[in-house]
Amino acid sequence: TSGGELHLYHRAGDDVVLPCRRPPSSYWCSSVNWFYLRDTSTRFPLEVKDGKVVESSPRAARLNVDSNCSLIIKNITAEDAGGCFCRLGSGNIYDDSLLLSVLTISPSPPEADPTKDGDVTLNCSLERHSRLGPCPENSLLWVDETGTGLTGEGVGFKLGPRSCASSLTVQHQSGTNRTYTCRFVVENSVKVEAHYTAVFKGMMTLFTE
Repeated sequence: TSGGELHLYHRAGDDVVLPCRRPPSSYWCSSVNWFYLRDTSTRFPLEVKDGKVVESSPRAARLNVDSNCSLIIKNITAEDAGGCFCRLGSGNIYDDSLLLSVLTISPSPPEADPTKDGDVTLNCSLERHSRLGPCPENSLLWVDETGTGLTGEGVGFKLGPRSCASSLTVQHQSGTNRTYTCRFVVENSVKVEAHYTAVFKGMMTLFTE
C-alpha cells in the first residue's frame, strides 16, 4: 500500500529528518528499511536494512535512524536530492514517498580576490528529483537585506532536466555590508531560501550561510 507524497526543501549543509509513518510499536524500527532513488533511471539502493545503516552506502557516515524510524541525513549536499521511502518489515507496506530538494548558493569565481572591489556572480541552484521536471519559471527570486526584490539587469534563469538555477551579478564595494538571498517560491509561498553575505572590515571577507 502507498500513501501520498511529501516534498521537503532544505539548504545545503542542513541536517534533515525524513519521517517514516509506522504503527505504534518499537518492533517496526528494528525492521525498517530505507531506500534512496537519485532519479528515475537508477535502482533503489538500500541504505538502511532492519533498522541499521548499510555500511556500504556512500553516505553511511552521515546517516542515522532515530527512535521513530525516521532517517537522519547530516550535512546534506546537492547530491542528496532525490526520493526516499521506507518499508516496514519484509512485506510491501510502504510509507509515503519523500522527495528532497536541496538549495545551494555560491559565488563565481570562487577564487576571486576578497580584498578588491569588483563584480561577483552569485549562483543559486535547486537540485531535485528528475520526476518533478524543471522548476517553474520565476520560482527562484533574489532579494537584498531589506527584503527588496532584485529584478534588474544581471539576473539570469536556467532550466535543466533535474535542477533549476539563477544567477545574480553584484558589485563589491569597500566599507559596505550586503546580504543577498535566493528564494524558491511556489504559489507565493517561500519553500526554502539561502543567503550570501559580503562583510567588509578593512580587508573584505566573504562567506555563505
